[in-house]
Amino acid sequence: MLAKRFGRSLLAFFSALILSAVLLLTAIEINAFDLDFFRSEYVKLNTAEAIGISEPELMQTTELLLAYIKGEQQDLRIKAVIKGVERQVFNQREIDHMVDVQRLYAVAHWLRNSGIVMLFLFLGLLLFLTGRKFWQFLARGYLAGATVFLLFLGAIALAISRDFLWFWNNFHYLIFTNDLWILNPETDILIQMVPEQFFLDLVVRIIISFGLALLGLAALAGFYLYRKSKNSYKNIKV
Repeated sequence: MLAKRFGRSLLAFFSALILSAVLLLTAIEINAFDLDFFRSEYVKLNTAEAIGISEPELMQTTELLLAYIKGEQQDLRIKAVIKGVERQVFNQREIDHMVDVQRLYAVAHWLRNSGIVMLFLFLGLLLFLTGRKFWQFLARGYLAGATVFLLFLGAIALAISRDFLWFWNNFHYLIFTNDLWILNPETDILIQMVPEQFFLDLVVRIIISFGLALLGLAALAGFYLYRKSKNSYKNIKV
């Protein structure tokens, strides 16, 4: 009986981990492709003037860049007027780097979708094994799984607050097998469009949205368990 209960609790815990991972990947995708965020950052950082490009062409270039990452744009042979001269926006090194970014997005998107499928399978199995106690097991499992991710989130937030550049560089060393991501801010338009401050703001935005989603569900799970225990106490008292 104890082993059976432990198995169901473990299944609920892993379901919560998968749900949290799906929420994280979703938060990354939503924020990383939010054109309104790009627009506000460009205004904040005075990006168009720094590059020497008009705001409409900057946004058009951004839209094509994001479409390329999603696989909706064939290539990055984009032309625009920069400092009074029509030229190709991105050089070969930048284009080669974006090939890696496109592959990374494809993997992350596949993981997110696979996670959703796996989550439903796990939840279906948990429902089969727990019956009427499904929500009780799921709520407890979620609180445990969310705690793990909140600790992970806290560690990232601490690293960012101490030295964002260190965090960002090591993140790139971890996910890329080459140094194409190291660009020259004096000559490369890509890094001028999305400098360090842009990525800092983006990561903070992702952490906040993901953290709020985790805490919101944790509050629901905690409230459910509280009501459940309160009702159980009343029944015993009666």
